[in-house]
Amino acid sequence: MNSKEFNQRKREAFPEEVALKNLKELTEAERAGLHLLMIQTSDPDEREDILAEAQKTANQRAEEARKHSYAAVKERLIQEKTETDTELKAFTQHRNRHVKVLGKVTMMAGYFMTPKRIRPTKYYWLVSDDLVIPDRPLGRVAHVRGKDGQLHDVMVLYVTKQKHRQLQDGRVVPDQFMIEFTSQYASSVQVKQGQRTERQRQKDYRGPFDSAQQKHNRVRKVIRRHHRVREELANLEKGKKKDKN
Repeated sequence: MNSKEFNQRKREAFPEEVALKNLKELTEAERAGLHLLMIQTSDPDEREDILAEAQKTANQRAEEARKHSYAAVKERLIQEKTETDTELKAFTQHRNRHVKVLGKVTMMAGYFMTPKRIRPTKYYWLVSDDLVIPDRPLGRVAHVRGKDGQLHDVMVLYVTKQKHRQLQDGRVVPDQFMIEFTSQYASSVQVKQGQRTERQRQKDYRGPFDSAQQKHNRVRKVIRRHHRVREELANLEKGKKKDKN
């Protein structure tokens, strides 16, 4: 092929050349190289073979991009769903779990004790009417009866009047009476640990809200976000099934 024929061929707009320009998955350099191969041949079949190979490469890259895009979007949505699930659980863990309020009773809140510390789970016990409640119960050691029938030491956090509730499974909480207040006191380390644990528990339950309305607005916002994420996940899975079919 002489230079005149080459230049004339270079200026021709082959159908394969137009199709090649539309393969955006290929780099500009790759399209330029394949275009050069096309204009250097006069065989239409060879041009079609070049285009077919280019289309195959482009399809493979498009499929890989879709896979990566699907995986990235799904990972983001699952992470967001986990976050909203956790927030909603924190908001609703105390809601609608009691089926009946039996009335207000006097109860003691306290922590089981180890020799030097306290166990982080707070429990409640009923206080009978014939027991004399100390003026300053915080840190006082009380006796309660454990599952083994033996008396156990409990550090008193506070004594209060609260609602006596029956749970959905029929259990009544609390359902055991404490035995007595002793004259002993927990150590200052144990008292401070109990107060610190209670402050953190209250903070986790209430959240960073200034008012009930702010908390209500926050809950509504999280619920809307939760439903949006679930809907996007469902649409993502439907789109993947359509691509497979």
